Amino acid sequence: MQGTIGNDNNQNQTHSNSTGNVVNVNVGFPHIQTPNQTGSDKINSPSSESSQNISQLPNFPEEVKKTIKINRFLPKRMSRRAFIQTATGTTVGLTGGWFAGQHWPRVTWKMVSFVGDNPNKLILWQAPEIIRKRIDQMTGGNFTIELVNTGDTEEILKDVSDGNRECGYSGVYYNRESFRVLFFGCAIPFGLNPQEQNAWLHYKDNPDDELTFMQKIYPKLGLNVIPFPAGATGAQMGGWFNKEINSIADFNGITMRIPGLGGDVLRKLGVKTEKDLPFKKIPIDQIADKVRDTTLDAAEWVGPYDDFQLGLHNVLKYYYYPGWWEPGTTYDIQVNTYAWKDLPKKYQEIFRAVCLETHIKILAEYDQKNSDKLQVLKSLGIIPKPFDQKILIRAKKETDDLLKYYAKKDKLFNEVYSEWSKFRDRIKEWSKLNREYL
Repeated sequence: MQGTIGNDNNQNQTHSNSTGNVVNVNVGFPHIQTPNQTGSDKINSPSSESSQNISQLPNFPEEVKKTIKINRFLPKRMSRRAFIQTATGTTVGLTGGWFAGQHWPRVTWKMVSFVGDNPNKLILWQAPEIIRKRIDQMTGGNFTIELVNTGDTEEILKDVSDGNRECGYSGVYYNRESFRVLFFGCAIPFGLNPQEQNAWLHYKDNPDDELTFMQKIYPKLGLNVIPFPAGATGAQMGGWFNKEINSIADFNGITMRIPGLGGDVLRKLGVKTEKDLPFKKIPIDQIADKVRDTTLDAAEWVGPYDDFQLGLHNVLKYYYYPGWWEPGTTYDIQVNTYAWKDLPKKYQEIFRAVCLETHIKILAEYDQKNSDKLQVLKSLGIIPKPFDQKILIRAKKETDDLLKYYAKKDKLFNEVYSEWSKFRDRIKEWSKLNREYL
């Protein structure tokens, strides 16, 4: 499915120049009329000088004069409206006497999103609406995106790739083994911090490539998708527990809401995750309820602000850090490749800019609001506790072993893991240079 593009051939757009002259563009009409005509003005088009007045406006570009076709077969009595047509047949408007020939076609896309209604006012949930509104504003309402909500990230990926939707807002939390490699575009346990993650997501192994390294992975999986980072949570917390976690042994037998590679690592430490439950997936707004009915013993979401909004502090007492499984989590707008290619170039640039703007806004809001809400939690007697170093060392070892195991099983995973590891080592060395002094 491709974006629907259309023109309204009867739509007039009126602009005023610096002298008050009115220039009115009617898309699809090839006529030229002079500006500033009142209802009583009359023009004898073939014989009068009025047919040339349009090119005598102040500062009218010479190159535009050469391309304008003057229609000398205008009606004897003309309205005040003025029309021009370029040599290529594109109708354009004049503002202040200058050629302002921007054609803004109408495009309508549908965005399927893993976020639904936002009764808890979670920060990340704002992202799809921010993107929709900003694109609408920046294109004067000519590029519109309709939001369609769903909860399944794998379904979103398939819908976008198959062309059922032009784009989707999602996180990389897939169950299919072949999609594990895409976690490198979202979060890897003990991986990159938010600043390093941003650098990685814009990294190109070949500077001349149009796509980034991670964007090039999707077609290798047979997916007609181009991902654009459009939201980051920043550093996360290590979750809420119904008991203290002082050693690896304390993980044994716990049932915890935790997705992704982090969940895979914790399962190696004795934790049961959603994969071990009959329903496999717990909606975000039901996490606290599942703790109350003892389905869950522990849960993680993001950090102080969102966790507070979900009421996790009301049902679990022990709050740990760091969230080593997601040190710099990123969420994407996934765009159908063919819809992207059909999108006008200027809309592509606007889309890129809006995704980047949204990415920065969401990350900044998380940092600001998490710092505020952390103080609120402390005032309620909830003091975050660090994981013991022995736990972190063991979890790091299990993570490394798991990544190497996946790399042996999957050629593409190995390719990306190898490139990511070299990038990680370089950027970590750079990051450490001034960290201890700042």
